[in-house]
Amino acid sequence: MEKVKVNFEAWIQLLGMVGVLGGLVFVGLEMQQTQQIAIAGQVQARAEMAVERILAPIEGNMDFARLLNTNSLDYENLSDYEKLVATQIHAWRRVMLENNFYQHEAGLFAEDYWEQSKARIQNWWNNCELRPTGQQVARFQEYLNSLPDNCAN
Repeated sequence: MEKVKVNFEAWIQLLGMVGVLGGLVFVGLEMQQTQQIAIAGQVQARAEMAVERILAPIEGNMDFARLLNTNSLDYENLSDYEKLVATQIHAWRRVMLENNFYQHEAGLFAEDYWEQSKARIQNWWNNCELRPTGQQVARFQEYLNSLPDNCAN
């Protein structure tokens, strides 16, 4: 009988250790998820600040509403002022789309919204007159480089 009791105690200890290890793994996963959400929150906050800075000069501007659809602009026939507004709108879109890209990469963006955002990124990137000349955030730039380039001609 004594031998069975020792075996039973060993099993109880083993199950206890497995339970503790399982709890530690769970806590580690929760911490990783919390960190990922915190980083995404910081990316979102930076995007909001950038958007505010870009949009502030054109607040209350009716040309903004008229020029909002930069995909159908006749850019060459715009005045210098209208070109400036269109450039600001395009920069605003870049910030929003780059943020969507990061949120998707972090797993915090629903797949159906990502499909819609991919189409918007492609349209934004294909606007040759307004395409930014500088580098974007590296991962976003890699994504942009993978897109078909209608401006290469």
